[in-house]
Amino acid sequence: MFKTLKDYKRQITISIIGFIVICLFICMINVFAFSKNAYKISTTEVVSSKLPNEFNNFTIAYFSDVHLNNKKDVNRFLTIISDLNQNDFDMVLFGGDLYESKIIEQNKIIKALSSIHTKYGKFAVLGNEDDEASSENISLLNDGGFEVLDNEQRVIYYKKSKIYLYGESTKGNVSINDDGYSLVLSHYPDTFKLNKKTCDLQLSGHTGGGYIYLPIIGSLIKDKNGKLYSHGTYKEKNATLIVSNGISPKSSFPYKLNTKNEVNLITLKKSA
Repeated sequence: MFKTLKDYKRQITISIIGFIVICLFICMINVFAFSKNAYKISTTEVVSSKLPNEFNNFTIAYFSDVHLNNKKDVNRFLTIISDLNQNDFDMVLFGGDLYESKIIEQNKIIKALSSIHTKYGKFAVLGNEDDEASSENISLLNDGGFEVLDNEQRVIYYKKSKIYLYGESTKGNVSINDDGYSLVLSHYPDTFKLNKKTCDLQLSGHTGGGYIYLPIIGSLIKDKNGKLYSHGTYKEKNATLIVSNGISPKSSFPYKLNTKNEVNLITLKKSA
């Protein structure tokens, strides 16, 4: 038993400090030892009154920021694609940054991308990491069944109705026509500042979800072109932005906290 109230308070303080230290230790182990390779398949619903009735429950598989750098990365990517293929979806979108440096294991990557089967198209945009070898990356993505959009529009037909898909380049803004439900695929999330005026949904990546994300404080690491919007879902002017955490962090900073790597399954919902 405690002899005095002072002893009791001191013991409580020591216990609290010990608990905090243990939590921090576990957190650091997770960040430094496991966060690079851990991933999840996230599910999100996006509701809009502009969505055609026929597109209710239309599901999009979206992934971004693969950052392939070595053979281990390639094998991990093959596993992730295999896991993705266990799910049901109607269309697949890729948000850029397939490789981080040189292109490796092309045949394996093409085979993995080709294994993704969908009835309503596979589309991609290039990220800033892809731009240096843009021709090679476009060719590889094409061989994997993806059409790469460079500030272009495509009409997606489904059950005798349609929505509009826009693929935005890292080097310019895409022109969006406000004559139907518009979905923008843009590597840089900060383009939402302009696109939100006319689009209904934008899917972006680039930021890794902020790498280190703390509640209330927000993202501790913000990349250029991802300073305004770096983590999670934003809703402004009747438009929605989803910033994916990406499949893998950059090799220059392979640590993540509260920004687990992910593939996004996004289901479109028609509001009542």
